[in-house]
Amino acid sequence: LVGTWSGHSIACEDRKTDNIENEDGTWNVAGLKQASARAASWGIKVEIVALNLPSQYMTKQRFPGIMRGLPSRDAEIEIIKQNIRAAGEAGIDCLKYNLNLIGIPRTGQTRGRGGAMYSHFDIAKWEDHSLTEAGPVSAERFWENIEYFLERVVPVAEEAKVRLACHPHDPAVPHDVGLRGVHCVLGSVDGLKRFIEIVPSAYHGLNFCQGTVSEMCVDPKTEVIEAIKYFGSRGKVFMVHFRNIRGGYLNFDEVYPDEGDVDMLEAVRAYVSSGAHAMLCPDHVPTSTVDPGGDKQFSYCLGYTRALLQVAGR
Repeated sequence: LVGTWSGHSIACEDRKTDNIENEDGTWNVAGLKQASARAASWGIKVEIVALNLPSQYMTKQRFPGIMRGLPSRDAEIEIIKQNIRAAGEAGIDCLKYNLNLIGIPRTGQTRGRGGAMYSHFDIAKWEDHSLTEAGPVSAERFWENIEYFLERVVPVAEEAKVRLACHPHDPAVPHDVGLRGVHCVLGSVDGLKRFIEIVPSAYHGLNFCQGTVSEMCVDPKTEVIEAIKYFGSRGKVFMVHFRNIRGGYLNFDEVYPDEGDVDMLEAVRAYVSSGAHAMLCPDHVPTSTVDPGGDKQFSYCLGYTRALLQVAGR
């Protein structure tokens, strides 16, 4: 459950709920409508559903051909197009997705406030430099696969009136050599700027992960606010992962939202002033042995976010 500008909304992550997804990966309109109706009975609107393009490592993905450029990609894209149409028919406004190959690399954890553990990344500690199953993936090859996908799905999103919100590559990796031979082109602000221009459309934009964008920056405190204003003023912020970090490019900890390097109230005000109208969602939260399911951690982040929205007059 997350706070938006106008009330209470939810992003649906589990498509098995209410029989949304079939075994072949296609979606049922009836299942989507059922999930929306169930949420509505609690006074909650389903605004966003996770498209079946996750942030997982390539071999764990249902549709690995899309970002690897395999012969299977056309059939996989057809299923994605069918699901976009189903979402539109069910009245779903937005679908979030990833265009990922290497998952979300991390190098362990660090101990933080109250004994909680923070997810940590330090490129100096990264040990696996072997090539992935995809072999070397240059920036040019990655862009070609992204463009191939967008040119086929964005027109369908326009017809269905469903916004597509893409998540950046988490984390940013060395821009010169990539990680394990993969150049993660959506791991820089410049890459995201190029991405939003590939297909001019009001239905093509970002799941603006504020934490991931912070991970791209040498000075997150100032650079993230500038990025919010840049993408927000262009109408490209469809959703926000409202997360904070301590550190920056190639070395960071994922901390509680009130103790990171970015001023979160200033961030909220930047979304407002730039005209962004987006759901603010907690993302990765610290872990704790006394809260194994993470419910208390998410509740804290949600409460903090709601308070900031109220302070900002939203």
